Amino acid sequence: MSQDQIFNDDDAESDLRLLDDDGADIQRLKLPAPTEKPEDDVDERIARIEFHCSVCNMHELVHYYGKEPPFGLGIRFREDSFVMRDPFQAPPPRWQSKAEYYVALGVKCATCGKPVCKDAACSFYYTQTYCLPCGSVQLKSWPVEAQSKLRKQLAASKQKEQSN
Repeated sequence: MSQDQIFNDDDAESDLRLLDDDGADIQRLKLPAPTEKPEDDVDERIARIEFHCSVCNMHELVHYYGKEPPFGLGIRFREDSFVMRDPFQAPPPRWQSKAEYYVALGVKCATCGKPVCKDAACSFYYTQTYCLPCGSVQLKSWPVEAQSKLRKQLAASKQKEQSN
């Protein structure tokens, strides 16, 4: 192949021009500036999941929804729970895998599926968590001990509402 054939070829000529222009090559090879953080860099210590109790209207941002929070080592809840890191406890250093203190705020009602907090005025636990309106409907199908406990809780809840 002669030199004339190489220079007559458009692809070969454009390749030679690129070799002469270092500034253009550098610009071409630069990576575009990242517009978003990769998911690995997302700070898991910032609460991003919204929890809103359907009974008392409490709003809070939590860190985790599920059964095994990654920051509560060895903890497994019986039902999916809204969990937040303890806001009054300093977090351990990132390189240490150490259990943190946490607060389990609530769950979804086993009957209606609405989020409900763990406050006695909002929910009742019998094999699963029920909001008080659903618990009062399910009451007759439960054992006598659970019925009496829920009736006491409902009475206390009504007294609390009347005093406010």
